[in-house]
Amino acid sequence: MFIKRLKSISSSVSHNPCFGLTTAGSLYSRFMGLMFRRDLRPDQAMLIKNCNWVHTMFMRFSIDVVYLDKTLRVVAVKQLKPFRFSMPVKGAVQVMEIKAGTAAYFTITAGDRFVIQ
Repeated sequence: MFIKRLKSISSSVSHNPCFGLTTAGSLYSRFMGLMFRRDLRPDQAMLIKNCNWVHTMFMRFSIDVVYLDKTLRVVAVKQLKPFRFSMPVKGAVQVMEIKAGTAAYFTITAGDRFVIQ
């Protein structure tokens, strides 16, 4: 399964991200998330459903957190260092975690929309 940003007609961005997607829907998989992993490749993403905040406890690396609404529209993008908690984001119902710096590289911003394939 993949998640990619829908290309906007008015966008001047020449590169469009496409990530291999792992989903976390169960209570256990949502809690574990990316904990104890050594790293995350730039082409990988984890989608945590029914979620509007995350933690990076016991993580070894920073991540970009992309907060999404129910239509996979980006509500906010934040970067979290290890051993931190994010505040809940209003309007977010799921969270996509990607390697730190990836959101800036692909200019992922509020209003962008993603699609799962």
